[in-house]
Amino acid sequence: MTGSGAAGTKPPEGGSSDLAASLTVFGAAPRRVDVTVTRQSPGHRLGRALKGGAVFWAVAAGCVFLPGLHFVLVPTFLVIGIAVSLRNLRDVEIVSRVRGACPRCGLEQDFAAGNRLTPTWALDCPACHNSLTLTLDSAGARATQMPRSD
Repeated sequence: MTGSGAAGTKPPEGGSSDLAASLTVFGAAPRRVDVTVTRQSPGHRLGRALKGGAVFWAVAAGCVFLPGLHFVLVPTFLVIGIAVSLRNLRDVEIVSRVRGACPRCGLEQDFAAGNRLTPTWALDCPACHNSLTLTLDSAGARATQMPRSD
């Protein structure tokens, strides 16, 4: 797909777009970061949902062998697995990359990604070990989108 997306448009299914955001930490000036958001196809969402649920279902299967505790742990992990699967199935847009400089130490880096797209979320800087807050720019959050065919 060529051309740039207009403000307020969503990336094509299976495509990605870049959003502007700011990274803040107490006692330092905010820094601009680039957030890449991927719009997942239904097949990718289903695969991600099954992987998320399978982790908890495997733990539930292992808890069968714990005498007494299995009466509580097995049903709990089965229900948690269903909840995680449903949550991952609803995630249409996920954050695939966060690139920018830490406001505290100034190191340019890729931060941990994979979260669902929300207006704010917490990140950790692997260099200086500070807890950072990433906030999507409200005015220009969708204005900087450029669909890509990766």
